[in-house]
Amino acid sequence: MAPTFSDFFASLYYENTYLPPVDLTEQEVAKQLLEAEDREAAALIQNLLGEEQVQKIFSQPLTYSLEEIRANRRILTRKGFTLLSKKTDLQTHETIEFYSVLEHPRAPNWIIKTGAIRTPKGEFLFGPKNDRGEQAYFTEEDSLLRVAMAQRIAKVADDARIKVLLPKKKFVAYTHATEPTSKYCVVCEKISTLLTAEETEEEIKKKSREEQKALAKKISTIIKNGGIVDASFNNIRLTAKGEIAFIDTEPAGLLLVSKPGLWNKFCGVRGASVEKCARIGLFTLLAKSSLEQGSSDIFYEQNAKEGLEGFHEQLKQEYEKIATPKLSQWKIALSILSLGSIFLINAIIALVKARLTAQIYTKIQKINREFKNDKKQGIDRAEEYKTKCIPLYKKYYAYVEGVPRACPSG
Repeated sequence: MAPTFSDFFASLYYENTYLPPVDLTEQEVAKQLLEAEDREAAALIQNLLGEEQVQKIFSQPLTYSLEEIRANRRILTRKGFTLLSKKTDLQTHETIEFYSVLEHPRAPNWIIKTGAIRTPKGEFLFGPKNDRGEQAYFTEEDSLLRVAMAQRIAKVADDARIKVLLPKKKFVAYTHATEPTSKYCVVCEKISTLLTAEETEEEIKKKSREEQKALAKKISTIIKNGGIVDASFNNIRLTAKGEIAFIDTEPAGLLLVSKPGLWNKFCGVRGASVEKCARIGLFTLLAKSSLEQGSSDIFYEQNAKEGLEGFHEQLKQEYEKIATPKLSQWKIALSILSLGSIFLINAIIALVKARLTAQIYTKIQKINREFKNDKKQGIDRAEEYKTKCIPLYKKYYAYVEGVPRACPSG
């Protein structure tokens, strides 16, 4: 169901915080190069990635074709790399080792993460979502923006006086390309005491109810203040010493890269609001700590996983505090001072957007139904589906950005 006129109109009066774009020019990236800190380690990683076939894999946009993933995996494993990431194919439901995160025995202290474009040109990669119809999606430079997001999380934690462990993240230049996504990768410091996602969950279960609530409160504070979208036990872990660690820091749309030109300086695109990303992030972690049911990634079960009752209870309380956005008093006051003219303009904007999104939503639903029917009959129209649907999805999510539904979807 698409947002209504009321959803659009209310969204024009919500409090939203947007972050400035990140500078990824060569001069700025140079400040975060591993070479400036550890020249020997940087040279070693450059050498590992400099081999022609490896360099080609790392420089090109990530692919989600199972055939190409397998081919890349064969090349990388022959070169001594271990693949640490996994992906599940949406059509076959097959889980396969993915090549975006690697390690190599010659660089035992570092994990290597690609800086390549997250999606092939023209495609659209969805991220987590919540029960208010809000969807996160990855941008081309999300992989490189891990460094800036790690710095943001460190500052948020420091301001909140919450002790967290953030692995050191640095850039390594491995080609002479001009585009940052083809030139740099991100290396992440290994933490020997880091628990796995499963071990983290089990460690939380060992804590008392009050200890679980206190832990959930700390994690929730950083998610809310930082605008962390992809909040799960895969990315938020505990160490053997009980420390909270944030190990993967892709901003998933919260941060964007600055573009040259006067127009972009003053009127350029902006990322998602901190508030929206916080709602999605908290909902994601809440869903992961809930009992699974049907569509558990979207609609969380009210009951916690066994042993996570205190953790789940606190997360639910924190999510409910922010699920309904706050109204901006200055926006309302400005509308009143305008003698109602701003109210009228906003009403027209809301009406137009509601109608346009309803039309786009209807088209997407129609194509989805046709695609599902053809799939049942063994007709493969995947490429045609992408061609038709991706432009519609881009338009739809551009219109509904910052427009959570008044009531949870169901």
